[in-house]
Amino acid sequence: MLEASQGAPRHTSTVRDLLGGQSVQLPPGGHGPATVHLLAGLNGAGKSTHARRLESDLPAVRFTLDEWMLRLHQLRYDDPRYPPLAQSCQELIWDTALQVLTTGTEVVLDWNLWSRDRRVQWRDRAMAVGSTPVLHDVRVPIELAVSRAQLRNASGTGHTHTLDADAIRHLASIFEEPGEDEGMELRMVDE
Repeated sequence: MLEASQGAPRHTSTVRDLLGGQSVQLPPGGHGPATVHLLAGLNGAGKSTHARRLESDLPAVRFTLDEWMLRLHQLRYDDPRYPPLAQSCQELIWDTALQVLTTGTEVVLDWNLWSRDRRVQWRDRAMAVGSTPVLHDVRVPIELAVSRAQLRNASGTGHTHTLDADAIRHLASIFEEPGEDEGMELRMVDE
């Protein structure tokens, strides 16, 4: 919980994450929650590149799940231990993002919201704390996504998952394209 500094009067406003139950107290003179930027797109489309651009242009604080997961757990996305650890990591990121939002700073949640259900979940969480969710749909043709992923794999940065062409095509087959009817602003991004 964010608290006012010693000796300063406490601000009584709080932001409550209705889905997680935690409460964040606004600091004196603090701001209300800012925009939460969400991302959707094929693997290799350029979501993290776009997230870095938002981070610098807005400015915003960027939270990239792949970076956190690889640094904390060193697991591939297809490891059976990955899903529950990724969910726990997203919760930790969200707790941190809530603190950032109370300062009036925008946040970018850089993980793929590949299904409508996932987008609705994060839209609702943002709205529950008074933030405005904005979905960035990063669209590229499948072959460009495959090509970019292969270049990324070759660069060996260590902060992204290695995906081969078959894995990207499989993930593309289950990707649900975002629509205008999802209850939040939708920004189309051509990377």
